Amino acid sequence: MALSRQELDELRPYVSSITSDVLGFPETAVVSAAMDCVSKNLEKEKIALHLRTLLDDLAPSFVDKLSDKVEQIKQSRTAGESTGRKRKREGFSEAVGDSGKEPKKRLRTRFDLNDEDISNVPYAVEEPVNAAGLTRSQIDDVMETTMKQIEARKQQLQIGTGVPSVVGGGNVLQSATSAGMHPISTPAISHRDALMQEAVEKARKAAELNAKIQQTLAAKPSLLSNLGAAKLISDPEKLLEQAKPAPLILDDKGRTVDESGKAIQLTRRIPTLKANIRAKKQELFKMEKPKVEDTSQNPYYDLRVRGGFHVRSKRSFTFHEKGKFEQLAQKLRAKAQLEKLQSEISSVSKKSSISTATRLALIAPNQEDDDPIPDVEWWDAVILPNETYADIVINITDGRDPISTKYRGITNLIEHPIQRRPPAEPRRVVPLPIIMTKKERKKLRSQRRRDVEKEKQEKIQLGLEPPPPPKVKISNLMRVLGNEAIQDPTKIEAHVRAQMAERQRKHEEANAARKLTKDERKAKVLKKIIEDTSLGVHVAVFRVRDLSNPAHKFKVDMNAQQYHLTGCTILFKDVNLVIVEGGPKALKKYKKLMLHRVKWEQQKKGRARDSDKQSSEENKCDLVWEGTNKERSFIDWKIKQVAAEVFARDHLRKYGVEHYWDLALSRSIVEEDDKE
Repeated sequence: MALSRQELDELRPYVSSITSDVLGFPETAVVSAAMDCVSKNLEKEKIALHLRTLLDDLAPSFVDKLSDKVEQIKQSRTAGESTGRKRKREGFSEAVGDSGKEPKKRLRTRFDLNDEDISNVPYAVEEPVNAAGLTRSQIDDVMETTMKQIEARKQQLQIGTGVPSVVGGGNVLQSATSAGMHPISTPAISHRDALMQEAVEKARKAAELNAKIQQTLAAKPSLLSNLGAAKLISDPEKLLEQAKPAPLILDDKGRTVDESGKAIQLTRRIPTLKANIRAKKQELFKMEKPKVEDTSQNPYYDLRVRGGFHVRSKRSFTFHEKGKFEQLAQKLRAKAQLEKLQSEISSVSKKSSISTATRLALIAPNQEDDDPIPDVEWWDAVILPNETYADIVINITDGRDPISTKYRGITNLIEHPIQRRPPAEPRRVVPLPIIMTKKERKKLRSQRRRDVEKEKQEKIQLGLEPPPPPKVKISNLMRVLGNEAIQDPTKIEAHVRAQMAERQRKHEEANAARKLTKDERKAKVLKKIIEDTSLGVHVAVFRVRDLSNPAHKFKVDMNAQQYHLTGCTILFKDVNLVIVEGGPKALKKYKKLMLHRVKWEQQKKGRARDSDKQSSEENKCDLVWEGTNKERSFIDWKIKQVAAEVFARDHLRKYGVEHYWDLALSRSIVEEDDKE
């Protein structure tokens, strides 16, 4: 489920923030790559693989945060859609009944309550009561019920004097039953009788519901505030008289009191302005500052635990100091003047050919910090007794060559050092394999098969093995079987064909047993590709001026993985460094790819080029260095993009090969100066 454009726009600031948290500085390339992966709805592993070239080891943590945020957005959207669908279904189910037609709207009376609605009767809600002991909701319900009863009574009176009253539901039912009236048993019913029977039926249902409500209220006394409310409900006329608003009575102090003189607590007005509501909330949720405890005498107190709560500082206006922007303008003018002066100096230095030496000196490593001068050289420390040059005493009394004192390990004997094996040579001499021609291999195979058959015949002659059954075929059927084939040819033919099928089956089973499995075939192919680098590792360093073309980058990456080479690719402006390590065969093929097969002058399709600024000879690949090392410097293959030269050198310093970058960068500087 991909994200919409609006959700992607909301996600972009979050991606930018986590990029700054992970890298320590904003990087638009990482943000663009991450948003591209999210818009394509890629999986978590694929996103980590795409961003590994930009973030290196920080990619897993970055992808985890990004995936959590995307899942949160998707879950919120799914919850909103399900809520909308639920509301829509509820509205449709209320508007349309089981029959599919819209039901007629009618007023709901207290007789329409069922057992489930009784628990939600408005009389049980705690609201302010009046002088009669009734709440506002109780008064409204009683008024509505009374008005409906009055309307029903008016309709019955308009029908005729023979129709009984509807108010007394129980009496109507008894009179109708005693008279023998029933809507189903009456044979001929007039219009007035039908109306009367309908009124009787409604009165009967109302009486049943009223009895059920009374039973429920008796079982749950908490539904009514007091017994007076129940009596008033049974007597509507008395309720109407008491439901009138009570008169306002004030005492001498201005307080509201009832008829007995008892003070009444009126409902307070709730402020509606947002400022008043905000002030009220601040008073309710005002937190007191915690008391600082004395922890000096507490032996169980951990000093590493930070005490107190973090309180957010109040935002306030910050005004600029006078003259701030004037100083900023002066700095900008001084910077522009300095750049102008530097450009003049660089133009003069180019004419005097000192620019190249200066730039090379800047990138040269600091030898004083990396390799300080020792007090005693290691070859002298072996023979000096106290490993100091102060032990040397020169005797010049005899007038001849200076004679040194006795040193450790120096005698009048000649020492012959032990000859050691070079690290690149194998421990055992492997004999060269004998390469035979096709005719020689065929002859050797025939001899081996002849010897096996001869050994088998000798075992049969000695009785060690039973003789094999005759190999019967359709062609030699008559010659092998003779009279048996003439007596029952059909049976013999079926027997021969069964033997032929059995021989074919055994042959196929033997081939299947010799067939390699999928893992064995894969291991066989890897054995041919992966070379033994225990005696030495071949290394090659290439410099590509422009590696922005995705096709070129794909070839460099995939071929290194397919040849099982280790190393890395550093992407930086016009110094794109490719370092590969592996066996001699794989490195030979990769070298041919980088120097001959890839057409570096071809640009990306659909990309316009300026003929005045670029030419087909500008982009090329150079072999910076090629040689062998004792061990591998890298453990895997990766591509890393850097924003400055310092980051590239720091990355290679982790593997101890920062001199590769110095060599490639120095060559690029020399080439630029030669062009100028």
